Amino acid sequence: MINNVGLKYFIGVARSGSIRRAAEQLHVAASAISRQIQMLEEELNAELFERHRGQKSLRLTAAGELLLNYTRLIENELDQVRADIRAIDTLQKGTVRLGASESFSREFLPSFLHRFHSQYPGITFNVIVGGGGKLVELLAKDEIDVALAYRAPDAFDVQVIAETHVTPCLLVSATHPFANRRSVDIEECGEIEIALPDESLTIRESYVRMFSKARIRPRTILVTNSFELMRAAAVSGLCNAIVNKYFGNYKVPRGLRYVPLHGEGVERWPLRLCVHTGRSLPVSVKLFIEQLQAEMDAVDESRQ
Repeated sequence: MINNVGLKYFIGVARSGSIRRAAEQLHVAASAISRQIQMLEEELNAELFERHRGQKSLRLTAAGELLLNYTRLIENELDQVRADIRAIDTLQKGTVRLGASESFSREFLPSFLHRFHSQYPGITFNVIVGGGGKLVELLAKDEIDVALAYRAPDAFDVQVIAETHVTPCLLVSATHPFANRRSVDIEECGEIEIALPDESLTIRESYVRMFSKARIRPRTILVTNSFELMRAAAVSGLCNAIVNKYFGNYKVPRGLRYVPLHGEGVERWPLRLCVHTGRSLPVSVKLFIEQLQAEMDAVDESRQ
């Protein structure tokens, strides 16, 4: 078995090019280094350094080069072990910075955070609620660790690591003429009063495209940057709203109906889980992302 002390002295000589300089750096006698290297050569049955009279520095032989590469691999593995050990501690504390679309803040996100916190009580959360465009911007600036958003726009420095799709629905009261329908053609929305997202939300472009392709102009009663207000407007009876169902294990409140839309121009909205491309994330954030992605996959499978 190769002696660890011998490897340490060998690395010192290989990097300094001299037994004397290695001895000074390692604070040991030069004779001790010479003896360990000799033992190492005997163990490997190969010379590790070229030895010529009058040479000022020691050069590695082919065998010595191989051994030095081997020691580098060991050092890299030790660094990874140290990082993994530190990671065990980081799971006991830390903060996950999450950006999420507003529709997650009411039903899905609180229950998911509760389950995760039950497993890792030392981890806290910093959650920013906003539109997909804003969240992608924050992600690119490293102001959040991960974003969960509908129709998050593509960006060079943002990577989509998971994606699922939802069909937009018309949210109506249980007494509405469309309430008991299995679906509603988008063209039929041309004569109803409706709430729309404003231009600060990326998803507004989808509404514009849908209405344009269907050649309709709904009667807009409310324009807002809040999907929760759009839903609340439908609940109150002020108007109707085209929204997605809440993600996850959600029960529709009594008196309301989500009726899927179909027809030319209706787009399925992508739900994207995004991170900053190439950024090294803390282990606690990686674990958070893994569990979040697993829940997205589970919901996606349940819809098939």
